[in-house]
Amino acid sequence: MAVEGCAKVIKYLVFVFNLLFFLSGCAILALGIVLHVREGGYATLLPSLPFLNAANVCIAAGIIVLVVAFLGCCGAIKENACLLLLFFMFLLLIFILEIVAGIVGFVYRNQIQERVTADLKDGLEKYNTSGEEGLTDGWNRLQQKLGCCGVNSSSDWGNSVPDSCCVTFSDGCAAQPSPDIYQKGCLDKLIRQLEESIYYIAAGGIVIGLFQILGMVFAMVLYCNIKREGKYA
Repeated sequence: MAVEGCAKVIKYLVFVFNLLFFLSGCAILALGIVLHVREGGYATLLPSLPFLNAANVCIAAGIIVLVVAFLGCCGAIKENACLLLLFFMFLLLIFILEIVAGIVGFVYRNQIQERVTADLKDGLEKYNTSGEEGLTDGWNRLQQKLGCCGVNSSSDWGNSVPDSCCVTFSDGCAAQPSPDIYQKGCLDKLIRQLEESIYYIAAGGIVIGLFQILGMVFAMVLYCNIKREGKYA
C-alpha cells in the first residue's frame, strides 16, 4: 500500500515537473520573440556566427521544450511506459546537446570578436549593393538602434556615410553640410549586446538543465514502477 502511494506521488511529481517545464518553454519562446523584435535583422551581418542569433536559438529551444513537456505530461497521466521512455530519451539527448554547445562556446569564446569584426568589415563593403538588401537593412537597423556608425568609427564609411548614421534620421540627412552623425563604431556595442544575449541563454540553460535532471530521475522511477506492475500500454 505504501509502495502504491509512493508510485502515485512520483506520478504527480512527473506531471507537475512537466507542467513547470511546459511553462518554462513558453517563457523561452516569449524571450525569443522579444529578442527577435529587438535584434531585427542583425543575423545577416554575422554569417559566420549563426549560433549567436539568440532569438532563433530561444524560439527553437522553446518549441522543443513545449513538445517534450507535452510528451511527459501524457506519459505521466496515462502511465504510458512508451511515452515516458521517449520523454526520458528526448530529455537526455537535449541535455547532452546543451553540454556539447556549452563546451564549443567555451572553446571558441576568444574568436567571437575576431569573427564579428571580419563579418562587419565584409558587410561594410557589400552595403547597398545588388542582392544584399537584407544586409543593408541589417546595417541600418544596427546603426540606428545602437547609436553607432561603421565598424570602429564613422570614418569606416569614407565619403559614403549612410543616413542611418545620423543622430536625427531623415532621408538624405548624411548628405547635408556638416551632418550630425554618430562618431563611435558599432563593434564594441554589438559585442556587448551579443554577450548580454548569450548570458540570458546561459542562465536559462542552467535552470532548464536542473529541471531536466529532476525530470529524467522522476520519469525513470515512474517508468520502472510501471514496468514492474506490468502496465505496458
